[in-house]
Amino acid sequence: MAREHPMPDQSSAANGDWALVGEIVGVFGVRGEIKVRPLSDFAERFAIGATLYLGDHHEPHTVTKSRLRPGSHIIALSGIESANDAERLRGKSLTVPADALAALAPDQFYQHDVLGLRVEHVNGAPLGVIVDILSVGSNDLYVVRDEQTGAEHMLPAVKAFIKQIDLAAGVVRVEPIPGLFDDNAIETDEANPSNASDEPDEPDEPDAQT
Repeated sequence: MAREHPMPDQSSAANGDWALVGEIVGVFGVRGEIKVRPLSDFAERFAIGATLYLGDHHEPHTVTKSRLRPGSHIIALSGIESANDAERLRGKSLTVPADALAALAPDQFYQHDVLGLRVEHVNGAPLGVIVDILSVGSNDLYVVRDEQTGAEHMLPAVKAFIKQIDLAAGVVRVEPIPGLFDDNAIETDEANPSNASDEPDEPDEPDAQT
C-alpha cells in the first residue's frame, strides 16, 4: 500500500488538490534543518532539489540538504536559515500537488484511495468503513468502523484477508479469520441467502507496500 495522503489536515480527508507527504516534527542543529516524519513511500520527495509545499498555504520550498533515515528524515528547505526559523515550522505539513502522484501498478493503491471504502465479507455481509490506516511493521492495518455500533476493528492489509479492492464500487471484499469482526453478524448474513453476493472471480489483490 503506497502512502501519500490527501489534504487538508488529516489523512482521512481529501479535496483532490494536495497530497500530504510529511510532517515537521522538530529542529535539528542551529542552521535551520528540520526533522520530518515521512508520510510517503517515495524517498525522492525529500531529495535535494525537490520542491515541497509548506503549511496550509502551500508555500513552495526547495530541499537544499537531505539525510534520509527510517521514520525520521533530516532536511533543509530554502529560506529557512536558523533554528528559530525552523522552530516556527514545527507541526506544519509538507505537501505536493495531487497531480504529481506517481502512477501505480493495477494491483497497488494509494492509502487515500482506500480510506472511506466500505468493507464487506466475501459472503456480502457489511463489516464497516475504513476510517484510518495505521502503518506498523511490514504491513498496514485498516481501521474498520462498524456503522451500526461504532466499534472499530483492525484489519491487516494482507492478501490472506483482502480478496478484492474495487474502487469503482467503493468496496473492499475480505475473508477474515474468526474473531476479527462480529462473527455473529457474519454468520447471520451467511444464513440469509438473499443478502449474500457472489465472491468475485480472480479478484485483484493489493500489493502491500510500506
